[in-house]
Amino acid sequence: MFSINPAGPIAGGAGYFDQAHFGHEFRAFTGLTPTRYVEVRRMFLRERPGHVLDSWPLPGD
Repeated sequence: MFSINPAGPIAGGAGYFDQAHFGHEFRAFTGLTPTRYVEVRRMFLRERPGHVLDSWPLPGD
């Protein structure tokens, strides 16, 4: 398992050779870049305080 940290590299921790490969697969899976995912997630949680996803922290939270 890996976590998303928009402030630092995560590709190696997730077993990818480089950040670009991780970014391509992340976008293919979610439809968003990792940075945009974090932005959308934070916006979602601001609009829905107490949602179940609020208990799933990201390192950047």
